[in-house]
Amino acid sequence: MKKIISSLFAVATLSVMLSPFMQTTNATTFKDVSSSHWAKAAIDEAVSKGYFKGYADGTFKPGAQVTRAEFAVLLDRVSSNEKAEGKGTFTDLTGNWSEKEVNEAIAKGFLTPSDYPNGFKPATPLTRKEMAKWMSSGLATSSADYKQALSDTANTVVPVAEYFKKTMSPSEYPYVSLMMGTGLMSGYADGTFGASKTTTRAEAAVILVRLANVQKQSADSFVGLKELRAVGTTGTNMEVITPFSSGVTSFKNVQGKKANYRYGFGSTSLEYIIFVDTQNWSQKKSIYAPVFVSENENTSWEKDYFRAYVNQKVYPLKNDFSLSNYMSSFIDRLASGSSIKNSLPLKYGYKTLDSENPDGQFKPYINQSQGMNIWTYSFVSIDKPANYFKVEDGSYFSITK
Repeated sequence: MKKIISSLFAVATLSVMLSPFMQTTNATTFKDVSSSHWAKAAIDEAVSKGYFKGYADGTFKPGAQVTRAEFAVLLDRVSSNEKAEGKGTFTDLTGNWSEKEVNEAIAKGFLTPSDYPNGFKPATPLTRKEMAKWMSSGLATSSADYKQALSDTANTVVPVAEYFKKTMSPSEYPYVSLMMGTGLMSGYADGTFGASKTTTRAEAAVILVRLANVQKQSADSFVGLKELRAVGTTGTNMEVITPFSSGVTSFKNVQGKKANYRYGFGSTSLEYIIFVDTQNWSQKKSIYAPVFVSENENTSWEKDYFRAYVNQKVYPLKNDFSLSNYMSSFIDRLASGSSIKNSLPLKYGYKTLDSENPDGQFKPYINQSQGMNIWTYSFVSIDKPANYFKVEDGSYFSITK
């Protein structure tokens, strides 16, 4: 009788330890995944390739949250990184169903144990921040180019609301940039990345299918990532998106440096210049297009121009510094752009020229060291792109064709 009880107890204990990923069904037709389910194709592919397995009752549970342990196992299965047998690192993984695969994922470069000083806590739902960092780290381990991409995007403009609202840590810029630049992950409809949100099995299936393809490609093959890298290293995506050139100059030479307005009215500095190609309105080119360009802004003459969105700081000195002073006190139009008159500044959280308070908007910044940080835009002609911006130390930036 004691042997029977012990056997039953062992089976019960084992069933608690087993993950849903340990189920044996490989069916690609699940009772809870209809033919119209948004992720059905990815779920079918992920199951057919052995990344996921369904449940014994014929369900997939697409809306169930994915845990740390589960995603580590999935990465181990999908990864093309050099196989490595990892040694035990976390004491709370001893005897866990995922122990071997988690340790392998660590050895393959996906996880950094020091990120979890209080234990791995395998049953904890995985956040999108963790997912982004794990996949980025794995790609960087497998490729020097992806590793360089992480370095290149340390100071980039990340096209999500958290970046502009300053609720994203700079340490997250590279990981989020690599995910968005390769298309592995994207933002939500409200413009956010949602780093603290968790991920469902359906979402994980989509992302894993993408990862299987991304790891076969070079970092340089993704235009969006090239933009993010260029902005991070030079301050502009101009030479990725447009046919323009800076010639012998470089925007990096003038980035963040002050240029004086006429008559001692103040000064300005250009921080970033983001170009968007809207010549084909239905196929706008630039990873930054959703951040700046509204769908109701289409114009018939725009096919002859590129849009240039400029991040600048304005340092007014004149006591009654006004919008007219801003617009007329500098020669180059990149430094005297127009207000972005759509709802995107509010959605993403960046500041543009205030059309409701055109003169008073400068008052709080008069003789203040921090400057007024705004985004404006102007059009650069395809045929005659000539622009010239010179700063106090004599450095300059020009746009040529």
